[in-house]
This record gives sequence, C-alpha cells and structure tokens, in this order.
Amino acid sequence: MKKEKIGTYRGLVFLFCLFVMWIYLLKIPVISAQADGNQTLNTTVNITNAAPEVKDIRCPAAVDLEAYGNKTVQCNVTVFDYDNNTNIVNATFYFNTVAAEDPDNKLNHYTNSSCVNESPQDNEMNFSCTFDLIYFANNGSWYSNATAYDDQDASGNNISDSINVNPLTAIYIPTDTVLDFGELETGQTSGDKEANITNAGNIQINISVQGWANTKGDDLAMDCEYGTIDRTYEKYAVTSGELFSAMTELPLNDEMIAGLFIERQTADGSLKTNTTYWKLEIPPSAGGICEGKLLFTASAKE
Repeated sequence: MKKEKIGTYRGLVFLFCLFVMWIYLLKIPVISAQADGNQTLNTTVNITNAAPEVKDIRCPAAVDLEAYGNKTVQCNVTVFDYDNNTNIVNATFYFNTVAAEDPDNKLNHYTNSSCVNESPQDNEMNFSCTFDLIYFANNGSWYSNATAYDDQDASGNNISDSINVNPLTAIYIPTDTVLDFGELETGQTSGDKEANITNAGNIQINISVQGWANTKGDDLAMDCEYGTIDRTYEKYAVTSGELFSAMTELPLNDEMIAGLFIERQTADGSLKTNTTYWKLEIPPSAGGICEGKLLFTASAKE
C-alpha cells in the first residue's frame, strides 16, 4: 500500500514539474531568425500629404526696362506635387541687396500673390508669375523666389538664377510739346522759353542738344515762309534770365549741355526734371511762320 502511495506521489510530482516547465517555456519569445552581428528591422509609414516641390524657376537672363513705363517680366515656375493638390503659387522679384520677404518697393522688390497655372492639374504643373517693373527700378542683379502651397498648407520654395536688369538711359518730353516763341518782329528777341526734360530711366544722366531746320547739319535754326533763321540766332542757358549775348548758340552737332544733369527717380510720383531756357532773335531776312527742330539726347552721367 505504501509503495502505491509513493508511486502516485512521484507521478504527481513529475506531472507538476512538467506543468511548471510548460509555463516557463510559454514566457520565452520565439525567434524566427538566426542571431547574427547584423539584424534588419522593417519600417513603414503612411505619408498622408506630401509637400509640393518647386523644381525650377525660369526667368529672362536680362531685362531691358521701358522708358517712362512698365516692363512685364515673366518667370515660369515648375512645381511637382505627389498628391496633385497644389493650388497656390506666389513669387517675389527682388534686387540683390534686399530679401525675398521684404516689403514691396518699386526700386527693388515686387510681389505676385497669384501666379497663374498654365497647365492641367497634375503631379507636375507650370505656373506663370509676372512682375511689372517700373522704369526707374534698380539696375543690376535680381532674383525670383517662388513658393508653392497645397490644400493642406504644406509648402515648398526655390530661388531662380540671377537676372540682370540693364541700365536704362532715357528722357521724357511730352510729344505735344512745342517751344513756341510767340509773335516777334524783325530784330526783336524773345523772352525765356522753358524746355523741361524728365529722366525716364534708372541712372543719372547728362543731356546733349543739337538743332536744324529741315535736315540735320543744315546750319539753320528754322525754315520760314520767307527766308530762314540761322542757328546763331537761337540760344540756350541752364539758368533763367541770362542776356542773349551770354547764352550758348544752338549747336550744329550733338553737344553736351555744360552744367546740366538730371538725377534718377527713386520714388513713384517724384519725377526728376531739369530745365533749359531758350531765346530767339529774329534776323532781317525772315518772315512768316518759322519752324525748326531741337534734339535732346541722354547719356550716362560722366
């Protein structure tokens, strides 16, 4: 009887040990790969919105401004968007001494907040960004910075290569301007008549002048219904009220006006203008209505 109890006891102990070992083995992780000095771990993520990328900005290599007007500069912007949801592109056009984020200034900074999509909505799109540069904008190196935004407000940007805005040497005189000396008699000298010249470019300038009656170099100031007026009878000065005898004769050929230069304009509405004062004396061998030409020419200030 005792032997049976001992056998039963041993059997229970054996079963209990097996049970404990089974529980222990359940807690040991199963390793499917072999242990080594290098182990690879797979990673994953789901990007729900990829930011647009500004791949390219193409602007003209050089820009010639328009005298007394605006020059439209067009930059073409290529945008890649994996999600195909770019909806806004804006851009700035700025001089090399300022930053893309600076405020607009007609001398050195322009902004386009609504560049135009020139292609169908797709992963890659082309936008046109235009800027109207005024005639007195700085000459030198400019850049364009474009930023693309998608409908989740993610963004990307890029900067163009340098664009050279060329110096502009130009003047403005209204086309209907006539230097009218009025009604004069033989031997009479007119009073001062003003010729106002405005700088229509982006640099300081000197002014040259020459005149003729019918063709350049004809040595005349005016051709009349009767006779002519020699160029020595038409004179100018850079200050008003000068005696006719102290004034400068109308040049036969292009000649720089001494003491006259015009500053460049630096703000909208603040024109830079200078004046010459002209007198005419009537010789004895002329009569009726007389007409002639004056040609003013600008050059970079020396």
